[in-house]
Amino acid sequence: MNNFLWSLQLLLAAVFVLAGGVKLTQPATRVRPLAPPFFSLAFLRMLGALELLGALGVVLPTLTSYWPRVTALAAGALALVLAAAALVHAGQREHNRLPLLLVLLTAALVVAWGRW
Repeated sequence: MNNFLWSLQLLLAAVFVLAGGVKLTQPATRVRPLAPPFFSLAFLRMLGALELLGALGVVLPTLTSYWPRVTALAAGALALVLAAAALVHAGQREHNRLPLLLVLLTAALVVAWGRW
């Protein structure tokens, strides 16, 4: 079970490092098309920073054995981000993105439950 949870944690960390890194490092012209028009660039940059923190939070506490319950909390927070993303994309009729979001949401919930 530990190896399975680690696999899910590393998957979540990789996805959120990539997603957060794009939102933080790319120019506005490349970041704006990633979200609905009612999201400001500042909001997207903040979301990118939170995604990077979530990626760290889902791996480092368990890796260092220092406050390992933070991993569960970080995974729960990422699950909330993924649920919100699924609602936004469904509202924008971008249904092709929903399967990946739901798989990642399930992974985040399993990590939150398994590490708690």
